[in-house]
Amino acid sequence: MTYRSPATKRRTLVAAAALAAAAVALPAAGTASAAPAAAAPAPDYAGLRQALNSVVAAGAPGAYALVSDRDGHSGTVGVGTGDLATGAPIDPKGQFRIGSITKNFTAVLALQLVAQHRVELDAPAAGQLPAGVLPAGSPITVRDLLNHTSGLYDYSNDLPGILVGDTVTGYQQFRYKTYAPGDLVAGALSHGPQFTPGSKYQYSNTNFVVLGMLVEHITGKPFATVLNERILRPLGMHDTRFVVPRTDIGGRHAIGYLTQDDRSKPLFDATAQTASWIWSAGAAISSTADLNTYWRALTAGALLPEEQLAEMEAVVPVDATGTSSYGLGMRAYTLSCGTRVYGHDGILEGYQSYSYTTKDGSRQVTIAANASNNGDVFAAERTALDPVFCGAPSSPAAKRRAAAGAGRVAAEETVGVSPEALRK
Repeated sequence: MTYRSPATKRRTLVAAAALAAAAVALPAAGTASAAPAAAAPAPDYAGLRQALNSVVAAGAPGAYALVSDRDGHSGTVGVGTGDLATGAPIDPKGQFRIGSITKNFTAVLALQLVAQHRVELDAPAAGQLPAGVLPAGSPITVRDLLNHTSGLYDYSNDLPGILVGDTVTGYQQFRYKTYAPGDLVAGALSHGPQFTPGSKYQYSNTNFVVLGMLVEHITGKPFATVLNERILRPLGMHDTRFVVPRTDIGGRHAIGYLTQDDRSKPLFDATAQTASWIWSAGAAISSTADLNTYWRALTAGALLPEEQLAEMEAVVPVDATGTSSYGLGMRAYTLSCGTRVYGHDGILEGYQSYSYTTKDGSRQVTIAANASNNGDVFAAERTALDPVFCGAPSSPAAKRRAAAGAGRVAAEETVGVSPEALRK
């Protein structure tokens, strides 16, 4: 399925952006992003379809992508099925669990509070949190939390069932449990510091649960309320919700499947879960259209002043391939054509996704597949970025480099699964 729309549905973005800026009462922002560069090549929709077909060939029942340009033009490609039982075609407009893309929402909320001088970015976080969340005297700063250099152990490695030796069996032991954020953090602290804060990068869900607690403490409101008030409602993101501990996705959506460790076994329906175990680090639900709207608003300066947006986008390399970098709750990839795109990936049981934008906001893409615990699917999704932003598929050598980088990211974002298991 391929569909390209005229400049229609998203012409309300400017008004929404104005509402967002007013809603959070941020300081004046000026020009938030770099001036647009020379016109980028048009998206290669045939190449995008080829990439999505490779996602399905790698083991996902279905995959889809929405490409959006700043002028409102968009194109949708969908392949495969959203429900193995019925064989219904994948619905590119459906909602899905976005996993760690949620981290950028959380980062924006924290940086809005920095802009309002209610949070200090480079001061110890312990004194800005409720007593006891972090040890008294801890040197971990808010910046350390945002860029994964805190040294906090990732509590998700200790979830019940993680080490039982079978991914589906392990998932069944925590999918319907409801966890308190403070208990998750306390579990991480029981392991002690993993390294000196600020000394190196190590991805940890604990960082963004602590940041969610910081947002709640400073605002005096539940995380979901703050997210709705400051981002979702002003931008008209009606497909996006944070409903922990409700187990349903709501609205139209593809069934999310967990790939069994033994690939000869059928895919497992993992759609329903509380997602409380991942909370502000990954529990949001959204759609391709909403996420593209979000990135366009962020790069336009609707959500953060120029200073805080620049801090978020100041990424540094985090892998040996040189293709992946990380900033403050934001990942960046350098593509085969040299273009760098900004956003985040998400992996949560049943779903794997990429959501990225150019720095100037001129083009966005969100790519989703309804299968997880499969590194081949995630790597194949990564190859869909090049046709969108470079105008052509990448070379075989570039695809191999991208796949290596995707393998590292998948290992970071897939709970309790080794890189070796993901490559089975």
